[in-house]
Amino acid sequence: MVENNNNLFDLQRIRKIINWYIFQEYGKSATEIAAKLGYTKSSLSQILNEQVPISQKFVDKLCSIDKNINKDWISGKGKMLLNDVGQNTFSISEFKQRGYAPYYSELKVSAGQYDLAVIEKNEEPESWIKFPGIIAEAWFPIIGCSMEPKIYAGDTLGVVKIEHWEKVDPDKIYLVITIYDRMIKQLVVDENSNEYLWAVSLNHPRIKVLYSEIITIYRVVWAGRLV
Repeated sequence: MVENNNNLFDLQRIRKIINWYIFQEYGKSATEIAAKLGYTKSSLSQILNEQVPISQKFVDKLCSIDKNINKDWISGKGKMLLNDVGQNTFSISEFKQRGYAPYYSELKVSAGQYDLAVIEKNEEPESWIKFPGIIAEAWFPIIGCSMEPKIYAGDTLGVVKIEHWEKVDPDKIYLVITIYDRMIKQLVVDENSNEYLWAVSLNHPRIKVLYSEIITIYRVVWAGRLV
């Protein structure tokens, strides 16, 4: 019988260790991480998706990958890393120079379901991450399904800020921040007007976005998840 410790261990923290620490720091694939833990990729996916209980044995193996991982943190206590290597030892400018970008787990980006949050306000990121080969200015989780099948609910997005809104590429996907909304859409310039853009998605009617209401536009450079 598998020991059921789901009430003792924070699954979100386990996912974070795998997604944003081991994967980023060591460049391992999901298959390689699973093998290192003594599991198949399918078995690891079942644990991360709450299809099977979290065992103490699994947590022990996860923490054994790197001795700097704090086992107590998985139960909600202390910091993720015992020595804070790569976490709090650098200034923000040093993080950026090293290729890291902030990850905001609580600022859920909506794809069709709007809210009033503005990304550029002074929010504290949950962590700083680096994805090999991807240059991004920030990372966010996404909810909603208006951009499926290009982007799915649960994906994490990497984005970069654009400066010239009149030159948006209709084949690219953008994170648009207005004074009212925050949305993930494709953008199309209206040839007959210099006052607004059209925000387009596969699953919803297009939306008129006034230039005067836009705060920032980011281009999505990466979307996906560890499976």
